[in-house]
Amino acid sequence: MRDPGDVVSGGLPRPGRALKGVLIALATSAIVGAIVVNWAPGGRTGEELFQWLAFAPNHPERAWSWLTSGLLTSPGSFSHALWSLVGLYFLTTDLEKRWGAARLLRFLGLSVLFGNLAAFLVTLIPLGHAMFHPPIVFGPMAAISATAMAWSKDNANRSVRLFFFLPVNGKALAWITLGFAVLSPLFGQGAPEGAAAPFGGILAGALFGGTPSPLRSVWLRLRLSILRRRGPSIAGLSLSDLESSVSNRPRSTKRTTKGGPSLRILQGGQADDDSDRRKVPKDKRDLN
Repeated sequence: MRDPGDVVSGGLPRPGRALKGVLIALATSAIVGAIVVNWAPGGRTGEELFQWLAFAPNHPERAWSWLTSGLLTSPGSFSHALWSLVGLYFLTTDLEKRWGAARLLRFLGLSVLFGNLAAFLVTLIPLGHAMFHPPIVFGPMAAISATAMAWSKDNANRSVRLFFFLPVNGKALAWITLGFAVLSPLFGQGAPEGAAAPFGGILAGALFGGTPSPLRSVWLRLRLSILRRRGPSIAGLSLSDLESSVSNRPRSTKRTTKGGPSLRILQGGQADDDSDRRKVPKDKRDLN
């Protein structure tokens, strides 16, 4: 068992299937986007396709762009694609081992949604700086910020090597993530994801990170209060007991036929030979 204060090894962890799929999709999108926008004949068509997949705060009705924008990187900047891949790989491998593939994918999708929602809401504020009114936003920065916040919640005293060489614990990582989100717009460093996207990711990490997450804790407390009202036999049931019972509840794979359980005939009581074999009744009403 790892000690909570141990430093995470500097070796490269092995990502699971879900993270591999996300990284492959992001790398493929970066290469294809650069080719279509910069080198394909009729570059105008490529730019229109790119803008169609990116999220436009002025056109929030394009529902697909709320998610597809998270898989796009700047076609004119190789560093944006590289740091996006490194940022997602950095801590997400550990979260996938803890959570599993399904929860990780839901978490990344929700973080991108929250990042785009933050970018949309900022455009409604009467701020004169163009950085807060981008025509399109794209990139996985919200997912990276959410991952850092989620990891820091589960590893407050555990250390990780920031940028693969600087050891920081989970509490410091949370403050560093928040600091970058504040300092970037303060110094006018606009990002393709939008100035407000990291704040949306931080909020998503705070709401959906942790074991259990704050939102799941609210749902479990509500369910626990309902169960306690039904009878005194479960009055002493705790929140952790309910969480473990819900998480470890076996799923039945048996199918029942409509109208009652299936019946079978058990032979017995007579000699099992060819001359005197019990006749199988044709009607279920003859069965005891």
